[in-house]
Amino acid sequence: MKKLLLFSIVISALISCRKFDKDNFDGPSLEDSFGPFAILEDLNRGNYEVDFSAGQKVAFNMTLSKNTNWVIKIEGANSGAIRTITGTERILSLENALWNGGANKFPSFNLEKAYITVTFPNEENSPIVRDSVLITGLKQDQGFLITSFESGIAPNWQQFNQTTVQGKIECDPDLAAKGSCFYSWNGTVGWDWAIGSVTVKPPAGSTSFNLPASANNLFFNIAFKALQNVGPQNSFLLFWFDEDDNGDGVFDLNTEDRFIYEYWSNTLDWDLISRKYADLKFDKDGAVQNTNGNGLTEPSKLISVNVFFLANPGNGNAKAYADHMIFTLNEPYQP
Repeated sequence: MKKLLLFSIVISALISCRKFDKDNFDGPSLEDSFGPFAILEDLNRGNYEVDFSAGQKVAFNMTLSKNTNWVIKIEGANSGAIRTITGTERILSLENALWNGGANKFPSFNLEKAYITVTFPNEENSPIVRDSVLITGLKQDQGFLITSFESGIAPNWQQFNQTTVQGKIECDPDLAAKGSCFYSWNGTVGWDWAIGSVTVKPPAGSTSFNLPASANNLFFNIAFKALQNVGPQNSFLLFWFDEDDNGDGVFDLNTEDRFIYEYWSNTLDWDLISRKYADLKFDKDGAVQNTNGNGLTEPSKLISVNVFFLANPGNGNAKAYADHMIFTLNEPYQP
């Protein structure tokens, strides 16, 4: 009898130790992960208008019944720019659903209405939440803007076009990678790969772009869009980065450094070309380029950037756009 009583006490103690204490449970509840899906608090994103140029941001607030995948998609009504924000948390807030005005890639957003959708891809028959916001000011760039082609061709720039090619600045905010204007080439050259080029130089009265001295954390960026004669065997941009090694304000190919970089087209969409300045000393095969100066990549000595469009002469008409040349620190440009 004593043994039976002792055994009963031990069993009771074990059951008591294993009893689920809801108030003291450590970790997410089962309902947070496996319960029925519902929107407990509707989307709230603050004001209808947002001025990103003034540092304003858009925070998406929403409360769900459980943790699940969600996707916020923001799309510019005119530009077609797209920004997506994703997560799995039950509560959406400025901690995990904040938009600073940027896009996933080019094109960038413009002054326009942006349409918002929130979807829940893992929840069958879940609603699609829709909203919109009016952009009254654009996100400010971080970096050293060389040109976005908004101010036309500067007097000290140089242009080359084959006789059958139009190379010029066009302005259409629905076509530009950012802003309203961009540089375009359009023409048929059946005898040569060379289509046309534009050489961008510092503002009048300056002999440099006022870039930092270190090449190790500086990135060159430009938007590129090939529209005709497209493909990795068909068209490309060729860049010349000319440095004024002796500081006389004039580039001499015989005694100074010209670093060359090429980028082949591969899509009909806007591409972001981004290259660390220190890596410009290497050619497409990874070998160090032979130059006629000191051989050092020195961005503070950069005196001009030549953007040259080339295309396969056997493929008919060639057309391409370039836009928004900018240098950034520590990382590639974020549209």
